[in-house]
Amino acid sequence: MISILRNIPRFVSTTRFKTTLWYVFVFTLLELLLGVGVYFYLYKNLNESLDGSLLKQANAIKTVVLQKHIDIESFTPDSLFTNEEDLMWDIIYDAVALNRRNTFIQISRSGKIIFKSASLFQNQLSLPSGMERKQLFDFRDSTLSKSLIRCAVANEKKYQVIAAFPKEHIIETLDSLKNLYLFLAPIFLLISIFGGAIISANALSRIDRIIKKTEEITAQNLDQRIQGEEYHDEYGRLVRTMNKMIQRIKLSVDYMNQFSLSAAHELKTPLTILRGELEVSLKSTKTPETYKEILESNYEETLRLIKIVDNLFFIAKVDHTKIQLIKSEINAKQFLNQILRNLKILGKEKNISLSLECDEDLEIIIDKETMQQVITNLVDNAIKYGDENQTVLLVCTKEVNRIHISITNKGEGIPPEELPNIFNRFYRVENSRNRKTGGIGLGLSVVKSIVEWHDGNITVHSIPNGETTFIVSLPT
Repeated sequence: MISILRNIPRFVSTTRFKTTLWYVFVFTLLELLLGVGVYFYLYKNLNESLDGSLLKQANAIKTVVLQKHIDIESFTPDSLFTNEEDLMWDIIYDAVALNRRNTFIQISRSGKIIFKSASLFQNQLSLPSGMERKQLFDFRDSTLSKSLIRCAVANEKKYQVIAAFPKEHIIETLDSLKNLYLFLAPIFLLISIFGGAIISANALSRIDRIIKKTEEITAQNLDQRIQGEEYHDEYGRLVRTMNKMIQRIKLSVDYMNQFSLSAAHELKTPLTILRGELEVSLKSTKTPETYKEILESNYEETLRLIKIVDNLFFIAKVDHTKIQLIKSEINAKQFLNQILRNLKILGKEKNISLSLECDEDLEIIIDKETMQQVITNLVDNAIKYGDENQTVLLVCTKEVNRIHISITNKGEGIPPEELPNIFNRFYRVENSRNRKTGGIGLGLSVVKSIVEWHDGNITVHSIPNGETTFIVSLPT
């Protein structure tokens, strides 16, 4: 019992309970509106029907009386009519018999009552003050009826015809309708509660299945998907959205796993070299020349580590949109010449020269620091993967509203099947040259990110064992 009471607040806060409650509210509101609508519709129709009947009756009696030219004052009893009332009944019989709502009828001539229906007994219909000119009105007379009496008056010449009927039957009809609704209301309420519970349970059962399946999906089974994408309703859209989210999570997890493995592998190599060389240098005394060689080797490995960390740091900033470009207009030839002068030393080992073709007055609008990283990375790759005794050519041209910077070398090239993937993070072309040069596949990914931050694009054309050209296209 205590556990049930504890679960009540949780149940009340569920969507299923709220959906049922809304269903009951809407269903009850519709029932109420229907009942009120029917009630007033009948009230209006019954009153209009009564008014029309009474007016028709009063006018019919008036017409008959006028057409017969009755002279009550000179009436004398005979074998047919023993008194004035018999004469009047004979005259107005048709008008009265054709209408059942003839409870009270009174006819006056020059203010004198010449006929009363038997239902009036000793009473008479007296018009309330101010009602002489109205055709229809209500009045109350407890000696005739407990309820209001509806009255229709027809005046013509000296005659006044009054036809009246108590509104008791209208009240009884409406009371019966009200009692019927009061009887049906609890039944409708129970139906709405059970109906709402069943509808909400059926509607939300798919949500329960989605929740159950979602709880089963973890980082170890992100290949699984929630069933229900084939439906074109809200639940189908929810399933499709959640499956897309799971796919994005899977890509992120795969990316992090790949990052961890690649970073650990690539960082391990220079760190192992550093550790080995330091251990060797500490075990025994070396000549100054040997110490110098060890320090130079350590320096190269340290630079390699710094480059890897710098690339990782840049990728992290790109992912979190923390890059802020400071663009300025600079001379393209001067900018590229400065980069080539700094990189010439890299080509000496393989006897690779660097050449630039660029117009003197060509201006480009770039963030100098990040774009220098792009050109440096591309030229560095061209030297690493280029054949010996060749020339790496830089060409800068302007075409309509674009500036193109191309870097071309000659070497093994990139296999056609690898070209679509070379800009992906941690992707490395699996050939002997790449394994020799190392790297964790972040260089071209960084290049592409920087170029796209400049609203530009980068493309590559490569011929196996021929020329490979990277083209950076930037807006002017």
